[in-house]
Amino acid sequence: VLQEIFQTEDTIMLLERSIKAKEYPLKVAQTRLEGRARRSNIELCRDAPQFHLVTEVYTLDDTIQTLKKLLQETRDTLQVLLRNKSKLEHDISVKANSFFIDRKCMDMRKTFPCTPRLIGYT
Repeated sequence: VLQEIFQTEDTIMLLERSIKAKEYPLKVAQTRLEGRARRSNIELCRDAPQFHLVTEVYTLDDTIQTLKKLLQETRDTLQVLLRNKSKLEHDISVKANSFFIDRKCMDMRKTFPCTPRLIGYT
């Protein structure tokens, strides 16, 4: 479980880095589109560079949304793993306490007379 938690945390870190790496190119493409839309003394046209920029913005935005969704799913998985770890630690604690009580009872049981001697008292 600890290994899975470690791997999940690494995945979260990689996804966050990937999202940040995609945000800057998205901003650049959006700025270029806005600049093209606000050109003065030039006729606004839908040429190949315009289509390419629009496609790039949509592609980057879709990629970022997909990465964010994956990041949320990974965070949810991490929470499940942490709950499982906590439950396992609690179970181990309960079993260790039960084992301690069993040992204590066994030590006390050793002081009782054996069964054949007890039968004579009935």
